[in-house]
Amino acid sequence: TVGAVKIGMIATADIATAVGETLRSVAKGTPIVLDPVMVAKGGSPLLAPDAVSALTKHLLPIATIITPNLEEAAALLGTSVAQNRDEMMAQAKQLLNLGVRQVLLKGGHLSASESPDLWISSTQSQWFESERIDTKNTHGTGCTLSSAIAAHLSRGFEMQEAIALSKDYVHQAIAHADSLNIGHGHGPTHHFHSIW
Repeated sequence: TVGAVKIGMIATADIATAVGETLRSVAKGTPIVLDPVMVAKGGSPLLAPDAVSALTKHLLPIATIITPNLEEAAALLGTSVAQNRDEMMAQAKQLLNLGVRQVLLKGGHLSASESPDLWISSTQSQWFESERIDTKNTHGTGCTLSSAIAAHLSRGFEMQEAIALSKDYVHQAIAHADSLNIGHGHGPTHHFHSIW
């Protein structure tokens, strides 16, 4: 039994179409978490231009929730990057208008002492906040968050609780990231902080 599906980087339009068509036929009723990975941590694009429209057409309508960061939301909407909470709210609502059921718009790229994420559905919204941690080791935080949400949904948690638990997990993984010494540049978070 598949308890949840998480979709990460979709590089091409063909992949987006194939994944969307397959999941539409086999994953009815299964929570689908879509992390529309479009820009690398260093700023390089990860999605071919024609793949953006394919992702919008084939994947957004089947997703239970999408988890874009500010740059990804702007790319999906063809607009400028949100600079504050009011603009985040406006863009999250615009994403709902694309046929998405729920959005978790991640505000980690805002220049503030806190890292606010906005969850919104057609009837509700909630801010999830955590203190910003001063570290360069944040590689993969978005992928980790969306995967954790999928894992919690598969265990039967409701969406808002799944997000809260997942955000806390990622926050702790970032807080313990500097105990790792791997590579150069943006290092990984410490996924196993509660075990090691």
